[in-house]
Amino acid sequence: MGREPASRDLCVGVDGGGTRTRAVAVDGRGQVVARAAAGPGNFQLVGLDGVADLIEGLLRELGAQHGAGDAVASLGVGLAGAGRRPEQVALEGRLDELGRSPRTCVVSDARAALEGAHGGGVGIIAICGTGSMVLGKSGSGEEVRAGGLGPLLGDEASGYRLVLEAMRAVLRARDGAGEDTSLSAALSGAFGLTGWDEAIGRVYGGDLTRDRIAAAAPHFFAAVRQGDAVAARILASEARTLGRQVAAVAARLDVRPVDVACIGGVFHEAALVWPPLAGAAAAAGQEIRRVEPQLEPVLGAALLARRAADLPVSAAFFDGLRGHGPLDWG
Repeated sequence: MGREPASRDLCVGVDGGGTRTRAVAVDGRGQVVARAAAGPGNFQLVGLDGVADLIEGLLRELGAQHGAGDAVASLGVGLAGAGRRPEQVALEGRLDELGRSPRTCVVSDARAALEGAHGGGVGIIAICGTGSMVLGKSGSGEEVRAGGLGPLLGDEASGYRLVLEAMRAVLRARDGAGEDTSLSAALSGAFGLTGWDEAIGRVYGGDLTRDRIAAAAPHFFAAVRQGDAVAARILASEARTLGRQVAAVAARLDVRPVDVACIGGVFHEAALVWPPLAGAAAAAGQEIRRVEPQLEPVLGAALLARRAADLPVSAAFFDGLRGHGPLDWG
């Protein structure tokens, strides 16, 4: 492929997730001049070639919208399933071969989210959706993490873990070894079970996958709101564990107080999740305060792209990014 002259200050940010990938082109004033979306961008699911093809298509679409071609000053990519440096280097090399940008920076999707949440500054993000992890950044740029160990070893307070613990409680109650709970009827209805014996086969060899289990989290939170004691104990225990992870990251950052931005579907119920989380952090001797993310992850990726190109990130530029508010992806 022939190389086009790169637009001098046009940077592209890409946020690739397990179900959808988003991309924006940002000019030197912090204005989003084009945006595009495509399918899954998880490196482990799509593979190196699939991700490269996906991003090339997004660059072409952005270029067509902006009318300046699809070559840019820098490309920042935050990608699910690409948390290790060998994967990042491989994708950087493949994207460099496309000749669309003289500078390419590939990081994990969590790293792009952290950059956006605190505008590149000091702070912590607690990500809690289907899975969970905690990531922080110090004043020197050091990154510190806790959790993020996946469904078998971690995912504390995630939608998956909350519902899984609820299912365990229901099955214990069915055996007479646990307390009765309204979760039995709520989750049975959510999963379309005719009886809880049916759940065994559907979990181990059927359609009750991790994503499907996590998707039932609203039913779990409804039980908490309705005063179910079992659900309340599960939530408190899981949120406290996540709070201890936040405290561990805060201690290693050595910042007091430290801002924590909460990201992911579980934090739609922040009024229920945050109090036990913050209480556990306080018990561990850490002062934290909850803040709203300043920018969404795809704009965090654009910030990383701009810094990779050694372009200034002025207050006016950052204000331009923040001025967009939530982006409309249709």
